[in-house]
Amino acid sequence: MSSPRARYSTVPDLRVRPVHEMDVCLVYTPRNPKLYTLNPTAWLVMELCDGRDWKSLERRYYAAIEPLRSREAANAELERAVSDLVGMGIVELTPDSITNDSQPRARRRHN
Repeated sequence: MSSPRARYSTVPDLRVRPVHEMDVCLVYTPRNPKLYTLNPTAWLVMELCDGRDWKSLERRYYAAIEPLRSREAANAELERAVSDLVGMGIVELTPDSITNDSQPRARRRHN
């Protein structure tokens, strides 16, 4: 799933509702109408997918969970989470060559 020449972003028009008291995040994908319940790991990975490249994503994820996981375990967990989020239609890969860093990355609507 990792691609060194891609950027990872949430898809446009997601509806995101954190449910802090239950430690989950609800995400609605209007393109393919579905409602997903993300656990804390998937929620964190989704939040980190704001246009970062893979190396930056690895560094930020590991920094967030470092005391709990080894680097190898964190990278494996990150790959699974990104793969799942892409499969759900929550995260997409954008080729680095067409990424414009001057454009804002936040495209989710919190309801």
